[in-house]
Amino acid sequence: MTELLSSLKTEWQLAEHSSMARVPLYHQLYSVLKSAILDGTIPYDAQMPTEQQLAATFAVSRITAKRAMDELAAENLIARFRGKGSHVTYHYTPKPVRAPLVGMLENLIEMRKHSIVRVVSIKAVVPPADVRQILGLADKDIVHKVVRVNSNEDGEPYAYYLSWTAGIKKSYTKRKLENNTRLDLLRENDINLAKVEQFFGAENASRPVAEKLDVEPGAALLSIRRLGYDESGKIVDVLDGLYNPKRFQYALVSSVD
Repeated sequence: MTELLSSLKTEWQLAEHSSMARVPLYHQLYSVLKSAILDGTIPYDAQMPTEQQLAATFAVSRITAKRAMDELAAENLIARFRGKGSHVTYHYTPKPVRAPLVGMLENLIEMRKHSIVRVVSIKAVVPPADVRQILGLADKDIVHKVVRVNSNEDGEPYAYYLSWTAGIKKSYTKRKLENNTRLDLLRENDINLAKVEQFFGAENASRPVAEKLDVEPGAALLSIRRLGYDESGKIVDVLDGLYNPKRFQYALVSSVD
C-alpha cells in the first residue's frame, strides 16, 4: 500500500501544476484515483486506501477523501464492504496488441543534437498495468518514470515523452537527462539497448499535453510507442511519444526488392 500511495502522490503533484489545479480538491483526488483504476495501476479486487490514508497522504480533509471515494463508488469503480474496506470492481482489459510498422532503430542521438530537452518530472513509481505487463514486472515493482518535452533549436516544443525504465540504479537525474542522451544514461546503468520496436498511431491532445506542446486541447498528434530491448531480448524501456505534426515529421525510407 505504501508503494501505491507514493505513486498516486506523484500523479497528484503533477496535477497540481496543470489545469487540474483549478478544480475542487475532491475532484482532483477522484481523478487521480480513477485514472489509476482505469489503467490497471490499482487492479481488480485490490483494496483501496482508506479515507484516513488518503487524507494523510494528500493532506486533505477526511470529508474531501470521502467525497472522492463516493464519486468512485457512484461510477461502480469500487465497492464498499463493512469491515473489509473498499475494493476495486473495475476489470482492466489490455488494449489489443498492434503490429509494428517495422522493426527499426531511429537515429536518436542525431535527433537529440538538434533538440532542447526539458524534464518535467522524474519519479520512481509503480507503473500502469499495461506497462507492468510489457516489462514483466510484479504488481509492486518500481520503475523510473520520466516526463520530458523536446523543443527544436528555435525553442518551439514538438514532442512530449513519457517513459518507464526498469533497472535504473544511478545517474538518472534532471540535469543529466537534460544534458545527455537517455541512451548514454541507460548504458551507465549497464542497460544496453540492442533493438527498438516502434508502433505508430494518432491521438488527440489532452489539456496537460496541449499546454506543453502549444496546441489546442483535442488537436491531432502523432503517437509513437517505443519498446527498448536489451541484449538478452528482454524489454527494459517503454516510451510513449506525442508529436506536433506541424513541427515534426517521421520519414521512413525502404529499399524495394
